[in-house]
Amino acid sequence: MEYVQRLSMRLFLILVIMFAVENGCNGCWEKERFALLQIKDSINFPNRTSLPSWEEDDYLDCCQWEDVKCNSTTHRVVKLSLNYTREWRRDDYWYLNASILLPFESLQSLDLYGNQLRGFVGNEGSQEKSGILNELEVLDLSGNSLNDSIWSFVGELSSIKTLYLMQIKADLHGAVHNLTNLGIENLFMDGANIFDEFLGSIRFMTSIQVLSLRDCAFNGTLPITGLCELKTLRELDISGARLIWNQETTTGFGGTLPWCLVNLTSLQLLDITSSQFTGNIARSPLINLTSLEYLAISNNDFEIPISFKSFFNHSKLKFIESLNNMLLEEEYFLATFPSFQLIGLRLSNSEHGGITRSFPHFLYHQHDLKMVELRQIGFSGKFPNWLFDNNSRMETLLLSGNSLGGPLLLPSHHMIKLLVLDISNNHLKGFIPYKIGSSFPSLEFLNMSTNNFEGDIPSSLGDMTALIVLDLSNNRLSGVLPVHLAMGSRLLKLLKLSNNNLKGPILPSLNNLTQLVILYSDNNGFTEIPPNLSLSSLLWLNVGSNQLVGKNPAMIGSMSLLVLAMSANHLEGPIPMEFCELKGLRLLDLSENNLTGAIPSCFNSSYIDVIRLSKNRLHGPFPMAFRELPLAELDLSYNQFSGNIPTWIGSLSNLKVLLLQNNHFEGNIPKELCHLSSLTLIDLSFNNLFGSIIPCISNIEFNGIREHGYSWFSFYDSRASFRLLLPDQNDMGISQEENQSDMLISDGPEEVEFETKGMSLTYKGTVLYLFSGINLSHNKLSGPIPHEIGNLSHIKVLNLSHNYLNGTIPATFSNLKSIESLDLSYNHLYGKIPFELTELSFLAVFNLSYNNLSGRMPPRVNQFGIFESNSYVGNPLLCGEPLPRNCNAAYSPPSTPRAAINGSEEDSRFMDMDVFYVSFAGSYITVVLAIVAVLFINPYWRREWLHLVEHSPAAAAASSRRRKTVPERETAAGGGEFVALFSFRLISQLSTILVPLIIIIAILFDEKDFDVAKSFGYVDVKVEEKIAESDSRNMNMLDQFIASRIRPSPNMAFTPSNARVVSGGIISTWNSEIFAADKIFANRNFILLIVDDDVSLQLAYYSFHLLCSSAISTVAMDYADDVGVSLLLMLHLLMNLIPLSPVSVGAGFAFIHLARIFLLFFSML
Repeated sequence: MEYVQRLSMRLFLILVIMFAVENGCNGCWEKERFALLQIKDSINFPNRTSLPSWEEDDYLDCCQWEDVKCNSTTHRVVKLSLNYTREWRRDDYWYLNASILLPFESLQSLDLYGNQLRGFVGNEGSQEKSGILNELEVLDLSGNSLNDSIWSFVGELSSIKTLYLMQIKADLHGAVHNLTNLGIENLFMDGANIFDEFLGSIRFMTSIQVLSLRDCAFNGTLPITGLCELKTLRELDISGARLIWNQETTTGFGGTLPWCLVNLTSLQLLDITSSQFTGNIARSPLINLTSLEYLAISNNDFEIPISFKSFFNHSKLKFIESLNNMLLEEEYFLATFPSFQLIGLRLSNSEHGGITRSFPHFLYHQHDLKMVELRQIGFSGKFPNWLFDNNSRMETLLLSGNSLGGPLLLPSHHMIKLLVLDISNNHLKGFIPYKIGSSFPSLEFLNMSTNNFEGDIPSSLGDMTALIVLDLSNNRLSGVLPVHLAMGSRLLKLLKLSNNNLKGPILPSLNNLTQLVILYSDNNGFTEIPPNLSLSSLLWLNVGSNQLVGKNPAMIGSMSLLVLAMSANHLEGPIPMEFCELKGLRLLDLSENNLTGAIPSCFNSSYIDVIRLSKNRLHGPFPMAFRELPLAELDLSYNQFSGNIPTWIGSLSNLKVLLLQNNHFEGNIPKELCHLSSLTLIDLSFNNLFGSIIPCISNIEFNGIREHGYSWFSFYDSRASFRLLLPDQNDMGISQEENQSDMLISDGPEEVEFETKGMSLTYKGTVLYLFSGINLSHNKLSGPIPHEIGNLSHIKVLNLSHNYLNGTIPATFSNLKSIESLDLSYNHLYGKIPFELTELSFLAVFNLSYNNLSGRMPPRVNQFGIFESNSYVGNPLLCGEPLPRNCNAAYSPPSTPRAAINGSEEDSRFMDMDVFYVSFAGSYITVVLAIVAVLFINPYWRREWLHLVEHSPAAAAASSRRRKTVPERETAAGGGEFVALFSFRLISQLSTILVPLIIIIAILFDEKDFDVAKSFGYVDVKVEEKIAESDSRNMNMLDQFIASRIRPSPNMAFTPSNARVVSGGIISTWNSEIFAADKIFANRNFILLIVDDDVSLQLAYYSFHLLCSSAISTVAMDYADDVGVSLLLMLHLLMNLIPLSPVSVGAGFAFIHLARIFLLFFSML
């Protein structure tokens, strides 16, 4: 017998040795290690590098590899967490060979989430099928694009209990049969597209206990009947689901809750958030689901009786979440008490409407509450400190957005469990209790903003040693920041003190705030930035709107700031070069200071999104330092920058806001701006830009700014919070930190100043994210308005006023469907107002004043019914309501001249007067010198000229006193004597030409030109007689024709009565005011417009003829006919070849004036 025992022991040892040799005596089994390496190769095929710790080394224990978990006793692999392991590449899917999984006989959980898995191969054989993953209970195939092969594989997993199919792209038709045959208890299909047949068949899954269909899209209708037959269902989540009808998606389901839900007698958790259900929950199937523990009905259209009396018999109810529904008042009976004891309650009202109410009575009977959120409901009265007294284990209390008043009342005992307290946006007042720190010693989050607290900040806040977030903004606090707070709350990461009356340094020089990340100290009276601020961990610093003086602190350059806002202080001097060291800066705001100099060229933060430097005294050209920056907002407005807007601005592809108004930029608008496809706001007003508006600007969508922002506190998942609040649930793998959302830092613009609706407004918040506009006003832009601008269907504001734009208003403007403000005033637009503009439904401001528009007003329909006559003033040829002129009545000219337009409106003239006068004078001198030079070089022309002068009547009178003739003198004289000889002859003729020259000067620069001319006898009476013989039949027609082409100067009273057309085709009888020096352009506008519009040459000639010869005798007029026609033909050709500009018009006008002088000179000869 002893021998047999020894033999048995030897055999056992041999088996142990053989087992150790085969599977390794330390670590995982060899066949499983080999299978894991095969999985790695499959995932990485053909050239990926995932799972680097999985190495082909026989001495490595695969149980120690990442994402692998083994049983501590058997060393068999029981869990593989391979979620997001395969490196993602577009349209690069893969298949996993199912036979590789055969060695994992003890595998219980397999996670393949997000690996671009298409399906399984190699599992066709029945022998292989029966041996694959026999103990697998949890399978996660979420986030993959699966084909039908997956369902036959899943259908053989007989032990499967939990299946995750979230956010999959797959045809579920093949899943119906395979899944219904399994004993699945937990099915998660969040974000999947589900068809009717699948949900209709789900009733056959009789063992299912948890069904999550969050954010699913249902094709057709929600087959609620199938769900109602799941008698074993404990948890049902259809939150955020939507229906698809004819390829159109609708939010939620709508309608009331189906009464068949009362069959779900085992239901413990129900989440129907954001499903658009309606009705009063007191008359819904929810009142019969007495097994409920968790009820989430937020973001629906429910009516919620705030007493919750209908749920008083739900003894198991622990958590209620009903945010953004309509809360109703309900009569309360004192004899009834709730049978439930809640641990969590979240309520908010969708329609606050200023209604105030008392706290519901059932709250007074709750003693287990840990989390309470009662926001924006309108609760009034004193602060409910009884909530603390009744619920000593309270962890979170959110009461923001109510109407609580009076002082802040502290609890009768220390709330050592309280972590979060938010009492912001109420009417609490008085001093902050000085013992607040000892009453809430464990607080991590404290928000007391937007109340009426006053006095000093209590130093006991420093006793909150765990405090991470403190918000005291928007109160009336005064004094300095306590040293004890700065020393005791050493974990503080966010401190917000905005909009108070605090003073002194922004932080005490003695502090332990080394972990401080975000500091808001704006809109106070702080006067100092302590030198040791650079020792903190600050990423966000806002000290705007304080009393900081002197130069920018250079030590800021040594910090690691992401945001630096120092606007609206009294800082001066240049921007420190040390700021160039802020390599990670995302936002820089130094606006509204007294900064001078140029922007440092070294400024090249590769992450910066926002630069605001407006309202300083910075100068220089457009900063080259911005060329390589990823800017989203650039504000250089109200400075002294000059030069051209560079063409490289088109490389700022992320730019959304560009504000350059009130500078000295000049030149054309670069067409490269059209490359800024993300642009939503552009303001180039009050500069010296000229040229035309670039048509390609229509390529930009101007579709608003994507929304940014941050939330002080919110729960990531109420369901997870609920489980955390339950006793003994902290082992579920969800940490307390995961319940709170991160405080997000906005990289979008907080506020933007933009001129619209006739005033400069500041846009911020949600309005800013929806706002878009173009402002090119107060420049020198010319040419027609591009019709392509009508394609900007999303734009809200368009301001092109105070320029020199001409042409008609594009009819395509009717496509500006979102436009709210349209200003085209103070330009040279003519023609009719397009009737199509009445289709603009959102237009609130419309200004077309001071143009040359004519014709009938659009009908007063839609928004055009609100625009009065001040929107059209300065357009005398418009008629119809709301203007006083009747379109059917004959036009009668105004008895008094148009009032002078002065001040800033003087800049609305047709062109730059300074440039015109320089061009005029330069051309004048150039022509005279050219004539002298030609006569000096060409002896023949010189002799002819002198011969002509010599034989003039004036010269004949003096010839008897000269013994030697002109030709003889000229022959005897050398070329060098020509200048002296010409001067002598010119002086000798001075008495002949002086009086006509004076007359010409009087005509050009004297308002009494005709009176002066008549006094010298140089105006022929016959001309005046012809003027009087006007043809009345043509008067009305030509009155409108002339006035529609005249852009009068601001001080000139021009009406059709000042420019009549007579039967002989002569235009005359200009008002004497036309020739005044500051009104001289009325002549030029009239002539150039007529010539440019191809009116008959005769009509244009006679207008030119009269302008050139009105003070010349009839003999001179007869002589000037041929010359006048020639000059007019030349002018006509030039105006069609040369674009209008101050230079070209000035030169042309100089030629016309010289022609008049020569005509007069030859007439005297």
